Amino acid sequence: METIFLACFAFGALFTLASVVLGMAGHGAAHVGHGHASAHIGHGHAAAHFDHAGAHDGHPHVGQPNVSPHHGGAAILHLPLLNFGSVVGALTWFGAAGYLLLRLSAWALPAIVIGALLAGAIGWYLIARFLGLILAGEVEMDPDDYRLEGTVGQVTVSIPAGGTGEVIFAKVGARRSEAARGFGGAAIPRGQEVVITAYADGFATVQPWGEFLAARDAALKSAGADNRKA
Repeated sequence: METIFLACFAFGALFTLASVVLGMAGHGAAHVGHGHASAHIGHGHAAAHFDHAGAHDGHPHVGQPNVSPHHGGAAILHLPLLNFGSVVGALTWFGAAGYLLLRLSAWALPAIVIGALLAGAIGWYLIARFLGLILAGEVEMDPDDYRLEGTVGQVTVSIPAGGTGEVIFAKVGARRSEAARGFGGAAIPRGQEVVITAYADGFATVQPWGEFLAARDAALKSAGADNRKA
């Protein structure tokens, strides 16, 4: 039995160590993109999509994070008892407890096995509980959260005619800034509320919020008139 206990403990400990090392390496290499797209929200598109940082009623608000409603579903706490990590943890606790009881106690072998099984069950539950807390904190990544088109922001560095400035906006609860150009090469002063109409090659194309709404309303009226004629 001593060999069995040691084998269980050694396998579990080595697997746990390897998982930690590989997990740290994977975390260091992970990179989340910003979903840079080059689609345009043209004046003729009556059904433009706005980021939650802006409002549909014509009153933009910069700094409100865009949060998808389905993110809350990932926060439900559950115990992943059948998770491989939980099973390996139970095996490690079983092996360690069995070996210690065998070497340090005067118990009979059946009592030692029962004690090792109880220790394994406790380890299984504790590790499953820990993994459940970690999984509860995870959220599902939504590409729309990182899509810049339709995001409302504010010009922080004036954009000259045909030139480049800077726009600041909020995405997923964090403030970001990007190099910006005026829609159609127009000049936009510092402090102007704008909407990002396109993003490509590291530059955001922005348009004053009022102008964008006016163009959208005109497109809606034109579409309505065409429908009435039809």
